[in-house]
Amino acid sequence: MAKISIIVPVYNAAATIGRMLDSIKEQSMSDFEVLMINDGSTDESSNILDGYYKEDSRFKVIHKNNGGVASARQIGIEHAKGEYVIHADSDDWLDSTMLEELYTKAKKEDADIVICDYFTNNNEGQHYVKQEPSSLVPQQVMRDMFQLLHGSCCNKLVKRVCYNKIGARFFPGIDYCEDLFFWYQILSHSWVKVAYLNKAFYHYYCAIGHDSIVGCYNKERLRKGDLLVKKMEEILPESAVKDEAIKSFKLGQKYGAFEHPIFTSREYYSIYPECNKDLLTIKTSRVNRILVWLSYHGLYHIATSLYKLKNMIMNNQIR
Repeated sequence: MAKISIIVPVYNAAATIGRMLDSIKEQSMSDFEVLMINDGSTDESSNILDGYYKEDSRFKVIHKNNGGVASARQIGIEHAKGEYVIHADSDDWLDSTMLEELYTKAKKEDADIVICDYFTNNNEGQHYVKQEPSSLVPQQVMRDMFQLLHGSCCNKLVKRVCYNKIGARFFPGIDYCEDLFFWYQILSHSWVKVAYLNKAFYHYYCAIGHDSIVGCYNKERLRKGDLLVKKMEEILPESAVKDEAIKSFKLGQKYGAFEHPIFTSREYYSIYPECNKDLLTIKTSRVNRILVWLSYHGLYHIATSLYKLKNMIMNNQIR
């Protein structure tokens, strides 16, 4: 049995997947397996994955019809044989000691989950992102993921038995915040032991301009968010933290609609109306809190116009 299974969903990533897979091959730990899940790619990704499979027995490839990232992650989990599991995305890369140091920490602490920091990278440079939970109690870590921590699966090593013992899974069709929902499933159990490693290894690549209004928030994303809320209500065990998780997610959706004003006033106020007042409590800048206050009092379009103007000034788009 390998010490670690790395699950890599791939869809039309021919330009970047080699960098990720090479960074895995160069790990200081050699006892791992890589599950490359080709999610119906139509570019050269399939041939690239087949090449790694032929060259290195630790690299395994599964070709499937396109079903979305959640279905790809789930297929990886079902085929994983490692003691621990971690995910990696096709356009990112790892530092060479990541697997070894996470595994060493997991064994030393007898941890079910090890969380580490990460980097964000773009054409302008690299940024270190701290991911230390306020507490290692699992339900508090879950609360931290509401606003403080990134819900990604790529900076967290998980003992594989957790998947089977809890029944945590990725659900086909739930491709928006699917990783956050996965953590909600695991961290709602008090017996889960969490450890934190104060070091960054994982590099998230964020292209300049990627977080555009069109790409970052739209009505389809809101629809997918509704599907996730329904699944959370169905799957998560009843607890106060479950209620907090659902409320927090709705609040995030509502705030996203404020930040990306693509709705009419009527549409905006109909998005989770039970969260309208709670939006006033969200952690953001003083200026943004004032603008949210204006929108709460019926001045949505004025508030969002001022919000866009503020961002233009901050981005030096006004000469």
